[in-house]
Amino acid sequence: MEESPKRLQLNTEQSTNLLKLGLDCGQNKTDQAASNARADLLADTLSSKMPVDPALLESLPVVLRSLSEQLQTLSGLPLGDVLLSPQTRIALIRRVKDFAKELGESAKDEVEREVALAVYYAAIASALVHHKVKISRHSSDKLEQSFEKLSTYDWVSPSLSRLFKKAHDYCVKKA
Repeated sequence: MEESPKRLQLNTEQSTNLLKLGLDCGQNKTDQAASNARADLLADTLSSKMPVDPALLESLPVVLRSLSEQLQTLSGLPLGDVLLSPQTRIALIRRVKDFAKELGESAKDEVEREVALAVYYAAIASALVHHKVKISRHSSDKLEQSFEKLSTYDWVSPSLSRLFKKAHDYCVKKA
């Protein structure tokens, strides 16, 4: 005699909960993949160097422009080092902030926009933490909230997360 497959005797609510578990599992994999993409892109961005200022390039004679572009890859600190160093000058931190803003405006997708935003806020945090200078028009409350949120993302590096926490604490003290 052939055995029939055993079926779970589930009511509607139990069936719905079981379906949700399966869907949540798929969503968690998607979320983790997006988080990994953000972490990778942020690490790549922070390890890259600032591009040469276009205004500076335009002021150079044609012969020196190509040489300047070749030397650019050999000089300068990675963005992450620039943002985490207390010795970085405010002018350079402002350039990083402006560069991150441009990255965000030209981003092709949400991941690129979020990473650019993290670098943008990291520049603002760097100026606050290392120089006690606010280089943003955002209110202190808005900055405090943004720093707090950014410090909790799993795709933000521990060193950047610490910078965001210090900037958050600075904003709280100033309030």
